[in-house]
Amino acid sequence: MRRSLADPGASIDPIVPAGVTLRTVTPDDDEALAQLMDDAYRGTIDAEPGQGLDEARGEIASTISGAYGRFMPDASWVALEDDLIVSAVLVTRFEDAPFIAFTMTRADRKGRGLATAILNTALASLADGGAPHVDLVVTAGNEPAERIYASLGFEVVETLG
Repeated sequence: MRRSLADPGASIDPIVPAGVTLRTVTPDDDEALAQLMDDAYRGTIDAEPGQGLDEARGEIASTISGAYGRFMPDASWVALEDDLIVSAVLVTRFEDAPFIAFTMTRADRKGRGLATAILNTALASLADGGAPHVDLVVTAGNEPAERIYASLGFEVVETLG
């Protein structure tokens, strides 16, 4: 389902868990992001049959090269524990608006507030850049993601499928 947030500047300040640092995505993050995606989506409602690390590499490459709109590295963030990327949000400009293309967290780190922290950080970046709204698409039935997006103020604007 498609969701939209009318005022990204209204998000709350990120509460970053202890031992976690946030930074924007860099060109050197491709492989780590693919490994994160593979781990985060494996066994979930968003996993495709037979999907693995090679497909995740393709998704990351497609996202960064513009398949889902122009990639916005200054609004895309990763959460790190030591040097390990444990969560990420990838933002593009799609249909002339910022679009949350992917939000992902390592399976063993879910439920710690990482996704909420990086989403809030991305939303603050977008608000600072003057974005009047932000869109995303979430799989119906992905209850953890739906709860996070609803808690940040994203509202359903279109049911897909």
